[in-house]
Amino acid sequence: MNDISTSPVPRPEAIDAAWLQAILAECGHAYDVTSVSVVPVGTGQIGDTVRLTIGYGEQSGPPTLIGKFAATNPDSLTVAANWHLYEREVGFYRHLAATARITTAPCYGSALDAEGSFALLLEDLSPARVGDQFAGIAPELAHRAMREAARLHAAFWGKVEGPDFVWLETGPLSQPFYVADVLRSVWPGFRERYADRLTNDMVRVCERLSERYEAYSRLLDRPRCVTHNDYRPDNMLFGEDGRVTVVDWQSCAIGQNAVDVAYLIGGAFQSEERRVIEGELLDSYQRELELQGVIGYSRADLAEDYRHFSFAGINVAVGAAMMVKRTERGDRMFLTMLDRHVSHVIDTGALEILDAR
Repeated sequence: MNDISTSPVPRPEAIDAAWLQAILAECGHAYDVTSVSVVPVGTGQIGDTVRLTIGYGEQSGPPTLIGKFAATNPDSLTVAANWHLYEREVGFYRHLAATARITTAPCYGSALDAEGSFALLLEDLSPARVGDQFAGIAPELAHRAMREAARLHAAFWGKVEGPDFVWLETGPLSQPFYVADVLRSVWPGFRERYADRLTNDMVRVCERLSERYEAYSRLLDRPRCVTHNDYRPDNMLFGEDGRVTVVDWQSCAIGQNAVDVAYLIGGAFQSEERRVIEGELLDSYQRELELQGVIGYSRADLAEDYRHFSFAGINVAVGAAMMVKRTERGDRMFLTMLDRHVSHVIDTGALEILDAR
């Protein structure tokens, strides 16, 4: 797959009408763009997001679009380059979104240049509400999100081993991207940075995962599919009609389905709330997976894999905190995630997995 554009992608503040019209035209939108203004939106740490307000001549189009661009922070750019995150997101919208079954924002144009910069132009779904990791997710929306995840996984269930999906491969890992060296290299710095904010349980679980990481990282004996790998409220838009639209596909990869299920349930709820609702959410996911045509994967299989991937959010919380641009909101978010996912691990008894393999 070669999605590299011949022209460099400008920074969002340098966008002009001619560039925007050309990008839109490449995607089949013959609009007469006469002006464009840009305002930053969102709090992303791997990329910059803006709202474009567009003026037109005779052939008009959407008054606003959401644009995603490469980050400016060097640490975030390094992570994006090492894991090909921008290529993954552009590739998802160009090659997978149309058949992924999951609800995504319509894409009006994209570009990816040889220097690693990228641009995505997505439909502005305002007034849809952006999710909030701290507030979590309402039960009815969590059920919708489970069904959306099932649709994504079913669309590619057992179909990702051919050459068309090589660009999504991260190796024989239960959780894409996260080899043992990632956690082991960043955990000591994380422990030191946040020493006065870590509980005994956080330290105990992270130490044990670091010591016995290979027992977690071995690929499970399940069919693989396309997974989102950062499936949480911050990466969802909630419409007034109850629709859940999933965004931020930079981490999409070939993975195992329950990573998204455990990541959302484990991180989106306070522990007490999760214990009440998690069984019902797993039922919703399982029913939709079967409705979408997946056979041979039982509710017991899902429960086993859900337990295994209760570690997934720990990897992200610790790893991302130490690899991307540090912000006050980021600190709060990663520590909230870690607290919830550690509780999830303890509740499911998943530490036993590390000793049994």
